[in-house]
Amino acid sequence: MVKILIDSTVYIPKKMIEDNDITVVSLNVTAGTETYPEVSVDNDFIWAKQDEGIQWKTSQPAPGDFLSEFQRLIDGGAEMIFCVLLSKNISGTFQSALLAKNMLDDPDKVHLFDTQLCAYGTEMIAVELVEMVQQQKSNYDIIQRITSIIATSHQMFTVENLFSLTKGGRLSVARAAIGTVLRIKPVIEVIKGKLELVKSERTYKKIHQYFVNSIRKSLEGHKTVTFYITSQNSKDSALQVQELLLEEFPGSKITFTEYLGPVFSIHVGKKGYGISWFVE
Repeated sequence: MVKILIDSTVYIPKKMIEDNDITVVSLNVTAGTETYPEVSVDNDFIWAKQDEGIQWKTSQPAPGDFLSEFQRLIDGGAEMIFCVLLSKNISGTFQSALLAKNMLDDPDKVHLFDTQLCAYGTEMIAVELVEMVQQQKSNYDIIQRITSIIATSHQMFTVENLFSLTKGGRLSVARAAIGTVLRIKPVIEVIKGKLELVKSERTYKKIHQYFVNSIRKSLEGHKTVTFYITSQNSKDSALQVQELLLEEFPGSKITFTEYLGPVFSIHVGKKGYGISWFVE
């Protein structure tokens, strides 16, 4: 029996989680002395507290959180547990899972995928994994293809408020202030599993063209591209991206999502949108 485990920042639909009996190990959000599992709160709760001046922090699950779930699944008959996880260069979540795996009597029953992505990017990987498990592909084929997809995956996004990026040390407060006054929009890309500010533009149109140029470059030597587009209270702009991708890359599979959970929202703010994709 094959089982799937994800961390809570892999924002796949709840129905998919329920239908496929997927296990979710939650990251945490902390305000002062109060800590909450991400799965127990929503963005409205986070932002309401934030508007009151409360500063949020996020943290990875403890190894014991993974270990208890691994053991429960194995005791229930799981012969292989595939884990889709947030990039280890963004969070300590992968390391916690690795420590837990190595505590098992038979660690070979757990395979960890470091997606080198985050949020809707990890969702993209998880959905492909779910489909392969549903198709009863062999463990070997699953590992080979998911590893290949991760290797050709890309993720980039923009946010409305540059100050949201200062919390993670991506921008200085001064740079964020100047950028906000000048209405400069950043393009953040996930490169080798890390968030990097790669470009700043004055208009969304230029950002969208940067997306397209990056996609074209990644397609060299490949035939197909699969897209994920996400909106954080920026549906009109995200739909413009979708329309552009349909025009520039006809026949490509495009999935549109509108959910980012509290952990990711704390770091990127209330408004933004982005794309992730892989080529084959």
